[in-house]
Amino acid sequence: MGGHKNHYGYHEYRGRGGGRGRTVLLFIIALLLLLLAAGAAFYAMVELEYTDNGVKISWRNGQEATPSHPPVASDPLEIVTGPVDVTVGPTETVEPTPTPPPEPEYQPIAAVTVTTAQLRGGSAAQAVAAAGGNALVVEMKNVNGYLAWQSQAALAATMGTNAADNLTAQAVQTLAQTTDLYLVAKIQCFRDPLLATNRIGSLMTRGGNVWHDTQGMGWSSPANQQAADYLSTLCLELADMGFDEILLDKAGYPNFGEVNVLATSDNRPEDLSIPVSAFLERLSGELAQRGVCLSVLTDETLLPGDAVLTGLTSDVLAGHVGRVWLDGSASAQQYSALLTAAGWSDTAPRVVAKNAPFDGGSWYR
Repeated sequence: MGGHKNHYGYHEYRGRGGGRGRTVLLFIIALLLLLLAAGAAFYAMVELEYTDNGVKISWRNGQEATPSHPPVASDPLEIVTGPVDVTVGPTETVEPTPTPPPEPEYQPIAAVTVTTAQLRGGSAAQAVAAAGGNALVVEMKNVNGYLAWQSQAALAATMGTNAADNLTAQAVQTLAQTTDLYLVAKIQCFRDPLLATNRIGSLMTRGGNVWHDTQGMGWSSPANQQAADYLSTLCLELADMGFDEILLDKAGYPNFGEVNVLATSDNRPEDLSIPVSAFLERLSGELAQRGVCLSVLTDETLLPGDAVLTGLTSDVLAGHVGRVWLDGSASAQQYSALLTAAGWSDTAPRVVAKNAPFDGGSWYR
């Protein structure tokens, strides 16, 4: 088989697939030419400019393309808060602890006992001066429960205890306004047969009868509200009358007679000092508002180990009264020591001894 021989002396061979390969080659060449033409056209139509903000593309016919910008860092997150509504409730007001009034300064007194007749007759002041005293003491409620003036207490009218007139009260007012005398009103307190007869806090026997002391007198109770209210009203009226001091005789429970038969009850509890202390605390506070001193007359010896039958312990007395007046059977030296131990700082003017002063202090006769 022969073939076409080229100028190198070899024959040229033509295979059966030669036509298809040529067609593919021509297509590739045409595609490359097309891309080249498109790139040349794009380059001819735009102008590239490199700036600090990126590549700026400008069309050659005057239109300017939007430049591309480098990515911008996100701004810090700004948190916007509205005003905080804080509701402050009302501040609780703490009331300051009231400061107790200063302890009054007690001056020694030299008290002379006078009668209501001397008051009404105008000779009371002369009697005090003649005895070398600077104070007078007069009984304004006696052992039978009767008063030396006309009280406004409803119970006084009910029991018929008022005086026939007010001349004694008027005499007291005159002395208070015209002299420098220290005026002391003495009243029989819970030893009151009229209160006992009317069953107002009556002390009872274990058999259920009204109890009487050795002189046949009935007693009322410091624990009874009606009795305490009545006595409080009487003392405040005396303070308003012009007295400087209210002296309570028999201000507790009985300590003489057959006390062993007394019944234990609400009117006479196991601890007698509790109702006595409550009564004196109330009354001393009421009188202090009027600038009047509350004092107590006692005859109990208060020996160590002995029961305090009246309920008037040294702690009760020291805590609630201004002065302690002593019956002749009680020792001024002993009471001075007991009251000092209970808190009194100056007992000389506050322990009122009978007939003669103790340690240069107060006395009465």
